[in-house]
Amino acid sequence: MNENLFNVIISLIPVLGTIITSFLIPCIRVHINTARLSQYKEWAMLAVKAADMLWKETGHGSDKKAYAVEFLNNLFNTKKTTITEEQLNVLIESAVKEMKEAGDKLW
Repeated sequence: MNENLFNVIISLIPVLGTIITSFLIPCIRVHINTARLSQYKEWAMLAVKAADMLWKETGHGSDKKAYAVEFLNNLFNTKKTTITEEQLNVLIESAVKEMKEAGDKLW
């Protein structure tokens, strides 16, 4: 009886490994990527607000965007996290759009 139970347990180990590898790990990755993206969005919003505070007068949209890109680039790309300039631009434009929809004066 003990030997049969042992053989069943040994044969279930690869099945459990397959289940964990194919379902659990991708779910954890999606959750981590979603949390990371929301963190990036928050930092982009803060960078846009900071740039807006630095240049109160109108006509400095390119300066504000350059400041936000440089800030986010220094924040994320000095560590292991690598975000391309195109992704930074998308994050900044998203933050600007959210702030415009909320009624904040921007760019």
